[in-house]
Amino acid sequence: MGISVIVPTFNRRELVRRTLDTLFAQSLPPSRFEIIVVVDGSTDGTAEALSSLRPACRFRVIEQENRGLAGARNTGFRAAETNLLLFLDDDMLCDSGLVAAHVAAHRAGVRIAAFGAIFLSPDSRPSVAAECFNREIGAFHLDHKALADASLHEDEAVFSNSSIPRALLAEAGGFDESFRMREDLELAVRLFRSGVQARYIPDAVAHQYYDKSSADLIRDSEAFAVADTMFARKHPEALDSGYLSWLTQDPPWKKILRRIAALFPVAADCILIPVCKLGEVFFRVSRIRSLGVRALQMRRRIHWLHVALKLGISRLTMPGKSSH
Repeated sequence: MGISVIVPTFNRRELVRRTLDTLFAQSLPPSRFEIIVVVDGSTDGTAEALSSLRPACRFRVIEQENRGLAGARNTGFRAAETNLLLFLDDDMLCDSGLVAAHVAAHRAGVRIAAFGAIFLSPDSRPSVAAECFNREIGAFHLDHKALADASLHEDEAVFSNSSIPRALLAEAGGFDESFRMREDLELAVRLFRSGVQARYIPDAVAHQYYDKSSADLIRDSEAFAVADTMFARKHPEALDSGYLSWLTQDPPWKKILRRIAALFPVAADCILIPVCKLGEVFFRVSRIRSLGVRALQMRRRIHWLHVALKLGISRLTMPGKSSH
């Protein structure tokens, strides 16, 4: 079985080169996989820098105007020459057996999408933002590895280290390019409704180099609010107690305070930003670091809710009960 490894990238010339170095060193024989890098409108010379590479496996670089992650992934899958697709982000250091583990997951020939493990790269700069990654994404994957739990819910399906038969992705129509965020979740909903099963493969391990700042995460939270609003309108019946459970599970007093804070996010920032900065300055002190992480998590939720309210969603609840 051959496999096409698709790596979208945007203005990350040095990072994607690191990712490629780990892919060139895979245990799977080079004759059994190809690598397709989709340069999504980069202006930092990425395409030129990669054009001189001559790995043992088949290797292609495709340039296009910037269309976002969904558009870059679609370009890669449509150019693939094998029947199995593996999507990776451009900032991942892959264990040598990652590609082989994805291939093995599909040998039974059933309708599955396989999702590998993602952990923080040890050479990431220590920061409150990186610690959020550790306590959220990293903790999720540690729990799955410890429990040997192969099941995944649709809101846990992230196409950053994942593989799927080309025919299944084509059947679903590919990624929805109107989504600049949450394109993973939106595709997962369509795939799982069509009978595709999610399978977690803990042996396919990628270590993500994390260089985002607290300010980057706040901007991301606002972009996620836009995407979540789009998702709610496209799939209102799919909203559940998963990644937005904090909207409904908190006690009433906390919901009220959060809504008030969302109306005045600048005032909330005046209180929370100093706590985040304390967490950065005293990062080695676990209690202060934890306070900084918690403050950043609160800021992200407040800014998310601020944008969501402006976009007309006053409440996201269980399936069939969303309001617009």
